Amino acid sequence: MLIQSKRSISATKGFSLIEILVTVAITTVGLVGLVALLLESDRSAQDSTSRSLAAWMIDDLTNRIMANQDAVASYDTGAAAVSCAARPTMCAYYHDGTSRKASANCSGAQMAAFDLWDVACPSDVSVTDSDITRAGNADFLAPPSLVVDVQAGLGVGASSTQVQITITWDVRTSGTLDDGSTNYLNEGDITNRTDSLSTEIDL
Repeated sequence: MLIQSKRSISATKGFSLIEILVTVAITTVGLVGLVALLLESDRSAQDSTSRSLAAWMIDDLTNRIMANQDAVASYDTGAAAVSCAARPTMCAYYHDGTSRKASANCSGAQMAAFDLWDVACPSDVSVTDSDITRAGNADFLAPPSLVVDVQAGLGVGASSTQVQITITWDVRTSGTLDDGSTNYLNEGDITNRTDSLSTEIDL
């Protein structure tokens, strides 16, 4: 009887070890899946924020164009993205990193160039001994590309003007395949990972 009891206890111990190993394996798989879900959720949240920033940039530029309709043709970027290489004439008060500077007395065309630069380009201003500096939406969008197309002479009597504003930026949760379709996985022949937002204004 004593020998049988030992065998029974030994069999029970072995079965418990298998259960523990299976539990660890299942838990590991579950945790890996949870981590992947959290990462994807973080990517989706970033992309949602980027879309909101792009919408605010479009709304901002729309209001600027509406306020400067006499120079609407100057907002046309010629199918190319706004260049941030050179700072235009500053038509609003700004801080150059050392002191506050007054705005220039701008023409309509100069105001259009400033509006495009101010909306599409990061501020790139570092103020000495300051923890917080003024920044625009473009500072948090990676990397924004703004294109404005102005079509004049439309409608009855060729008196209407249509403005199309398009902002393109990098995304993390989707990509475009060679055939133009969208792929939400990190596999496949992805050619780019960008998204865009457009609007049209009739003046």
